[in-house]
Amino acid sequence: MRELFSLDQQNYREDGKRYSRPSVRGIILRGGKVLLVYSQKYGYLKFPGGGIEPGEDHVQALCREVREETGLEVIPGSIREFGYVPRRQKDQKDENGIFVQDNFYYFCELKDGVTVEAELDDYEREEGFTPVWMEPFLASQRNRYVDLSREGLDGIMVKREARVLDLVDLEARRLERKEHERKTLEALGRPEYIEMLEFVKMQLNEAPTERAGSGKIDITYSRFDHTKRVLAWVLRLFEGSRRKEEIRFDELVIATIFHDVGRTVALGTDIPHAQAGVPITKKYLEERGYAPEKVAYVCDLVARHSDKHCMREEGLDLGLLMLMEADLMDDMGALGIVMDCMITESRNPDAQFEDCLDHVTRYTLRQQEEENPMVTPEAIAFWEEKTNLVRQFVNALRRDVTL
Repeated sequence: MRELFSLDQQNYREDGKRYSRPSVRGIILRGGKVLLVYSQKYGYLKFPGGGIEPGEDHVQALCREVREETGLEVIPGSIREFGYVPRRQKDQKDENGIFVQDNFYYFCELKDGVTVEAELDDYEREEGFTPVWMEPFLASQRNRYVDLSREGLDGIMVKREARVLDLVDLEARRLERKEHERKTLEALGRPEYIEMLEFVKMQLNEAPTERAGSGKIDITYSRFDHTKRVLAWVLRLFEGSRRKEEIRFDELVIATIFHDVGRTVALGTDIPHAQAGVPITKKYLEERGYAPEKVAYVCDLVARHSDKHCMREEGLDLGLLMLMEADLMDDMGALGIVMDCMITESRNPDAQFEDCLDHVTRYTLRQQEEENPMVTPEAIAFWEEKTNLVRQFVNALRRDVTL
């Protein structure tokens, strides 16, 4: 299990006697909220869980602790690892001893409609333990406002739960986005798209790339995430198109998924990534029995998607044009602003607001205000919307940071 972070007070003797008490904690999410235990006495929130008893494994201990503190039953088969937090400090009862506690956090789910009476021990009843559902971010903030100086309160535990709640909040939002992606792809009626995306993700292996001057290589820029964003733009452009009957939609979606698959192969070579992606795409589709004509068309889109200078050519295939427009649409507008700020900070940790303003002005705004490269009415409208947003942002930021 991965270490989330560590808590080491470094207030003990290294040669002291070690007192160990490992614990398990349950992370149970429903509808954007997490199940927590609220201390009415001290006002903090914690994940349901506690110490592992002799003879128990982690699953048994987790199920017992959640049941005792909340009266709810965990589905044992739903338990999956999240991470652990090691804790080291001077033992409260032995001033020469070391208290060692590894806190293991697990995602899990509850049995529907199954409740029993909570079995709180004396100190839990004295604190007024009550199960509550709360958004992870709000719970984290609540813990940060708790008065940690109160007698009898384990302040380190309260801080630990706040930090884990922040991590759970990030994970919950990641899972929410992933579920949204899954539902979007399933709505298209082609479950094989999900398999294709997983294949492309493995092929890309987060290949580093950089647009001239943009500095993408200075930040964590995922080519796979770029692929998903371009696919989202293709779907938006297709939905708004008045010429849907001219577009081979299935082939367009497949070509979009594979359009950057050659990035990793092309690294360190003179081969353009678009050309490098063709044999990978061709092999994948042929092995799965796609018709030769369909394979050829998809590979043509992959091979030519970087030829943006051809976008205004008369008679250009509408599917290819839509892929080109979607590819250009990414990294611009609001996303471009955020990227420019990330790049500024990565190059200069002491960067000020004015530095971000300069970078956004030089790159994203300059590109947006050049001649609109889009061709279809739908794409032209989206580009103008992005341009207006960046222009308004730059004007507002310039007003805010200058005398």
